[in-house]
Amino acid sequence: MKRYLSFILAFALMLTLFAGLSMTVKPRVIDSVASAETVEYADENDTKEKSDMEICVIGSAKKSVTPDYAKVTAVIETLDMDMKKSKDCNFECFEKVLSALKEGGITEDKIVLDGFTSYPSYDYAQGKTLTGYYSITTFTFEVENLEDIKQFVDIAVENGTTSICNIGYELSSLDQVYQDVLLQAIENAKLKAQKITGNDNITVKSVKEEYVYSCSSLYRTYSDVLDGTNLIGSIEVEARVNVEFE
Repeated sequence: MKRYLSFILAFALMLTLFAGLSMTVKPRVIDSVASAETVEYADENDTKEKSDMEICVIGSAKKSVTPDYAKVTAVIETLDMDMKKSKDCNFECFEKVLSALKEGGITEDKIVLDGFTSYPSYDYAQGKTLTGYYSITTFTFEVENLEDIKQFVDIAVENGTTSICNIGYELSSLDQVYQDVLLQAIENAKLKAQKITGNDNITVKSVKEEYVYSCSSLYRTYSDVLDGTNLIGSIEVEARVNVEFE
């Protein structure tokens, strides 16, 4: 009972002490808040001005052009039981073809020896039996006037050429055409960027040219020359760029 009375008296004394105290709370000054403690919240509709945007766009362009000269790839093949005779005969044929083409109007600098090889040939039907030595010369000659292709192919064949592998139609001004297509690709990228941003006053910040497989030569077989159908055709020149605008 005494303990209970002592607890009551102590609790009453504490209430009296707290009642006599005056508590003051110092308000926090907002201006003194450190910048690291502040957080800015942007309105969802408050976006960056389009004029300040940086955008990267891929542009591409393609152009079909008519070739103005051709490269004819031909082969001379000889076979003889004597390797030296096979080789000598092959070179004699090549010299004969070379002279005939030059007489027809093709200059020597337009005729290129691409390669020569000689190897033994065997028949394995009844064991390994030597059938002779093959000698093969591959060469290319340029025809500047496309209307003369068949004429020069006939000259080559009539003077010892064994076969015509292909005819590649090419363009002498290919570099200039590609540069024009490259500018078109940049313009294509600019139109895309203007469409995306809605801003016609964007400027080019950087341009990166990308590699694109572009067919710079149109190939035809000798049978196409004989038929005369769709002989020349067109060459596709393509450019692709990665352009950054600001």
